[in-house]
Amino acid sequence: MYAAFTESVGGSILDAGIAFACFSMATGAFVSLIGTRPCFQQHVRTFLVLGFLGSACCDISYIFVQNRWQLFAAQVIAGLATGLIEPAWDSLFTDAIEHSSARHWSIWSGGTHLIAGAAALLGGAIVAYFSFTALFVTMGLVDTAATVLAWRGGLPKDPEILRGASSPP
Repeated sequence: MYAAFTESVGGSILDAGIAFACFSMATGAFVSLIGTRPCFQQHVRTFLVLGFLGSACCDISYIFVQNRWQLFAAQVIAGLATGLIEPAWDSLFTDAIEHSSARHWSIWSGGTHLIAGAAALLGGAIVAYFSFTALFVTMGLVDTAATVLAWRGGLPKDPEILRGASSPP
């Protein structure tokens, strides 16, 4: 699907690879540069909100991408937003569990892959039956909802499933 979008704005398979590299490198650099700063550690939820807000804006910006250079720029912005979201979310997840264990990280890792798979399936269906624009609007709405939840403190600080309250001792 990503390659199809890249080609729809005049790019090639190589450009799709370059765009993903731009995203990954921007994410890695931002996580390393910002996520390790004391300011980040003191304001994790604020950075999570900023990351979701940046991601929502970037989702909508894809609607206006007309060439590969604009795609590369959007991917860098998406990487910067993800570079805020990932360490903030991981920090909140770690704080929500009493002790780190393979069980907790398995729930996290398995859950993220299940959600990514479902999102890819749904995204493919949206593009197939509607358009890339419909997909980007949907992504923007999801990220906007995440922004509001994070801003209002709607993210659980003590999720029961992570504490194992429903599982036998």
